[in-house]
Amino acid sequence: MTPWSLEAEVRSAAAHAFGIDPEQVPFAWPRAEQAQEGHDAASPLAPRIVRLVCTSRGKDAPVLVGGRLAEELRPGYADVRGDRRGFVNVTLTGEQRTRMVRAAADGPRWLTGRAWTGEGVWPRTALHESGPLAQARRRARADARARITLALAPQAPPARSGEKEVGWRDPYRDGDRTELVSEAARVLGTIGEDSARVAFCRSIPEHPREGETTGNDLPVLPSADRPGAWSRLTDANPAFRLRYAHAHATSQERWTAAGALPPAACPAHTASVRGCLFDGPSALDSAARREEPHILVRYLEGLASAYDEWRTCPRAAARSEGAVADPALPAAVAGVLRTGLFLLGVSAPTRL
Repeated sequence: MTPWSLEAEVRSAAAHAFGIDPEQVPFAWPRAEQAQEGHDAASPLAPRIVRLVCTSRGKDAPVLVGGRLAEELRPGYADVRGDRRGFVNVTLTGEQRTRMVRAAADGPRWLTGRAWTGEGVWPRTALHESGPLAQARRRARADARARITLALAPQAPPARSGEKEVGWRDPYRDGDRTELVSEAARVLGTIGEDSARVAFCRSIPEHPREGETTGNDLPVLPSADRPGAWSRLTDANPAFRLRYAHAHATSQERWTAAGALPPAACPAHTASVRGCLFDGPSALDSAARREEPHILVRYLEGLASAYDEWRTCPRAAARSEGAVADPALPAAVAGVLRTGLFLLGVSAPTRL
């Protein structure tokens, strides 16, 4: 079960239920974020096909279409219900949830719907060759846009050559800084390239105002003298949080494989992580269509936050009644975070 397969099933159900040409049914991502409480995902397709299937276009038309679509889908899932928006809310079976989480461990296929086995090279500019900081920012954002576009292009994306073990050392921050003379290079030496790329891609405007921030002590254009939280190896730095979450998830995989008890968390925290995983493909698609890398950055931050809450769930620590162990969840989180960071040109450490 993947967002891709659920979307296709909803479209197929619409064509069958209303006797319309499948080619006429528009693509509509189902999203966990839009689902009512207790459901895994919601499809917004029904309101979009009202004109195709209804002679009446009253206010209740989307609800009627959504209800009929829910009836058509219901046999294949634990529960399917329409709501007053006309959205179709789907609850997966336990087996479908398990398959979904396991599938997400293959980050490239999960986010883009295919394997990365094509020819070519992933673009990545040497930011230290920039002069002004604004130029480095433009190049980092252009890299992210190009990589996201390449990942979703009609042809298969290039194979990703990645090291099995990735450390925390930064070539600029932890290397010889004497040759870092330009404004951009000095910033790289202060906060590191990974933090710089996240900082440059996290904001929305192409031409930010002087002193603009994306959060508390998070300047859009961090300087060598005033880097803000981007220079810290703490949760105050979004880049560190993303990379730490990946390092923890991959470490958790190793610990479980070595015989440690898998993490256990309450159903609510587990469902939150599953929901974030489910919304990954639609978030990446939105970032590509709108050419806005900040959408991918914010999505990854949401996934990392959900994972942090899952792994620190009080029920997990106490192993209390109601806590559920899911050893596949860290691998899924690691797979999606690693792929998303790669598309931003950011490394993903594999050890804490």
